[in-house]
Amino acid sequence: MNNYDNFKAIDFVNHPTFRAWVFDKELDEHHDLLLWLSNNQGNNHEVEKARLYLLNIHNVHLDVSEEYIENKIQDFWQKAEEKKLNIENIKSVKSLKMMDWLVVAASICLIVGLMWVLLPKHEQGVNSLIAELFINNQPSSQIEKTNRGSESMKVLLPDGSSVILEPNSSLSYPEKFDEELREVNLVGEAFFDVVRNPDQPFIVHFNELVVKVLGTSFTVRAPKGENKMQVLVKTGKVSVFENSEWKKLKDNTNPAVHGVIITANQKVEYLKETAKFEKKLVESPAIINPVVSENDFTFEETPLIDVFEKLENAYGIKIVVDENQVANCTLTATLSDEPLIEKLNLISKIIHGNYEMIDGQIVMNVKSCKK
Repeated sequence: MNNYDNFKAIDFVNHPTFRAWVFDKELDEHHDLLLWLSNNQGNNHEVEKARLYLLNIHNVHLDVSEEYIENKIQDFWQKAEEKKLNIENIKSVKSLKMMDWLVVAASICLIVGLMWVLLPKHEQGVNSLIAELFINNQPSSQIEKTNRGSESMKVLLPDGSSVILEPNSSLSYPEKFDEELREVNLVGEAFFDVVRNPDQPFIVHFNELVVKVLGTSFTVRAPKGENKMQVLVKTGKVSVFENSEWKKLKDNTNPAVHGVIITANQKVEYLKETAKFEKKLVESPAIINPVVSENDFTFEETPLIDVFEKLENAYGIKIVVDENQVANCTLTATLSDEPLIEKLNLISKIIHGNYEMIDGQIVMNVKSCKK
């Protein structure tokens, strides 16, 4: 009979009868482990630690395929040979059944810590290799921040990016970002100021949409239970996709994906009921060019085409105009300290024209340059 009083959590995790007991499988009631469990008073801590861990892992790893496990096993033995680890005394590991390997893979987080105490040096080397193969491909544990107050909350992410989380909003992210993607999940509203990293795109999952950026600043509005969602860009450029389209892009299953790209001073709205994107300008476009100030909008007999180019350069918004219509037009006006929309209103009044905001752009219609 085994001395279960001296068992550690790792021993229970790797004991087939204990695993069967945890998962309520039919067992011989006279098995020595069951008898010990029914009378045990002195090792409850190790038993409970192993039991809870197995239950948690069982839920997390239901989608791990046998093919995946088999590939990991082969990688393990290949790397063990490359590292010339002494595995003579653990050859029996090769003969483990596939279900046992599933438990080993799933339980590795617990096993790693315990093995450093329980195993000889050569097995610690093998244990480190198992950790490399099984753990490093798993997501880091998640951190969740919820703003239950009445004021904005600042959250600093592992890569140095910052988030201003609005009231009644929550954000979850890993302790350490994946090597390929920086992924976070949002419910509610938040402003993101993302550190640029072309090799590690930043991804925001919210409701039924996904935002992908390299480095920029933008706001996501996705109140829980509401039909309309918005993404507003302050600087840079972002791509917005439906979840299904993002999955195609991420899995590289279809190169032709449908989404929308928005740039500074643009926003996109998405209605669940229509499942369509609508690109617009933000309500109050801001100057994004750091070398331009409000004092730069004083014009004296300035060609109108140059005026539009200056506005376009300052705000980062495309202004569409027929050059033939404005070829002989000039503008004399002081537009400093006026919001962009008011600047356009004043210009339209002077040139007897009008403008439209279409698909996040400004389209000018010039009727006459004569006063």
